[in-house]
Formats: sequence, structure tokens, C-alpha cells
Amino acid sequence: MHCNLNTVDQARAEAYYTTLFEVVPRMRSTGKGVDATCMGMPSSIDSETVFLYDQRGPRAAAALELVEWQAPATAALRLSPGTPGLAAIGYRVPSLSRTRRRLAEAGHDPVKVAGGSLVRGAHRPAVRVQDPDGVVVELVEIESAPSDPQTALISHERLSCSDLPASLRWYSRIGFAERARGEDWVSLILPEDPTFSLELEQAPPSAVAPQRAANTQGLYRMALAVDDVRAAHAALAAAGHPGLQQPSFIPMPDVPTGGFTVLFLADPDGVVVELVDRPRTEVRRPSEPR
Repeated sequence: MHCNLNTVDQARAEAYYTTLFEVVPRMRSTGKGVDATCMGMPSSIDSETVFLYDQRGPRAAAALELVEWQAPATAALRLSPGTPGLAAIGYRVPSLSRTRRRLAEAGHDPVKVAGGSLVRGAHRPAVRVQDPDGVVVELVEIESAPSDPQTALISHERLSCSDLPASLRWYSRIGFAERARGEDWVSLILPEDPTFSLELEQAPPSAVAPQRAANTQGLYRMALAVDDVRAAHAALAAAGHPGLQQPSFIPMPDVPTGGFTVLFLADPDGVVVELVDRPRTEVRRPSEPR
């Protein structure tokens, strides 16, 4: 449904993604005095949120959610490469050479990924850039489905894991399916949307997952749509899922739904996965690219 990115400057981050990748802001929300205790934050927070969609649009693709925390402010956290946690956001493009030219013309210097980037079980031509918040963005060449727009389309999120087998078990329990597997990596998809993958990688043995608050700068959490959050909570509780909290309603009075009922989970490295009450009847199932 969406990948969250906490930014210190929403206008700057929005301009970066809309200019370079042709994504479009489709929904905005201003939070004033919102109770965020369900996220481990104060009972009154202020924030600005915008959801950026690729050219497939809402209900047909995941969004990139940019959040600028204001009170408390977005908190910087500098991480070393390989640190357990969300490591990169990925977009697929039909022509990497065209994308590299576009980036260069905009004054950016994309770095070629030696040997290609491993996505959905294959090493694919790719480059990486860093956004204004230091987030790694992967641009990967993947042939489009016939109905796809010929633009950058959100494709994957990369996750570094301190214990790959433990993370695989955890994500399998909440509905992810294995697409491909190697010695130190696993590519996962959700059956409802095979166009988006979660790329798990084993972190170096010495890597330690840092404590991250909900307002930590960079990639922090991902949100998945479910038919019924309370039913999902009951199913997880019956399966003995550890550390479950109760579902919560997050008010967003300036969006059409008025807010969302959500359930926050934490994977073995503390990465937050948010289950959002969003019936599948409201979501179109996209085609899988070849």
C-alpha cells in the first residue's frame, strides 16, 4: 500500500521525487495534535504527509509516503551500510540508459551497480542515487507489462536482516510468499500484488539493528492493506504472534476516509509493518511485469 519515508524537508523531498521519477502527489494530510502513542510517540504530534504515486495511480500501485515530523521534529540517524533495517527504495524503468540521461541532465550522478541489482531472483542492470534525506534509491531495468506506463514504477524495497531465516519466517507469517531464494538473500512478494517485492538480504555478522523512533529520518516502515484489521489481529493472536498491541484508529480528517484503522507490528530487527484496514474490493490487482 505504501512505503514510508520520514524527511526533514517535505517540499524538498517531494520536488526530488516528482521531478526525477515523474511520480504525482495524490493525497495530503496535515496532522495537528494527533495522538501517536500507538507508534511509541507522544499523545500530541504535528506532521505533514504526502503520498506520491507513480503513473499507475492509487489503488493500482504502492505509494511513497513522505512524512515531515514537526513536533517532535524528524530526527536524523546516520547508519553504516549493511545496518539491519530498510536499506533502499526501488523503482523499475523500461530503459536504464534513458533514465541515466535524465538523471545526468538534472545534475545527478547515478552510480552503476556492479554486476546488477538483485531483484526478484535476477541480477538486473541498475543504478543508485541518494535522495536529499540520504535514502538510497535503486533504478532497475525491468521489462514492463503491456499495460504499464513507460515511466518509473515503484518496484521493491530492500531490507537488511540480522538473521535472514528469522526474518523469512516472520514475513511469511504475515502473508508474504517466496519468489526466489539464494544463499544469503530471499525475494518475497504478496500474492495480491506481484509487481512489488521485498528483497531480504543477510546483514554482516557484526551489524546491530539500532533503536529507531517513529520520527527517525529515512525509510522507517511499510504499510500493507488487509480486508479487516481486527480479524488480522485475531488471527495473529491465535497463531501466538509475539508483542501484539491492539488496533488503533489514526485520524486524518482531511482525507476522504477520515482516517484509518491500523495495527503496528515489528519484525525481528524492529522494522515496523503497518496493517491498514483497506478491503481488497477497493484495490485493483496489477499485472506482473515480464
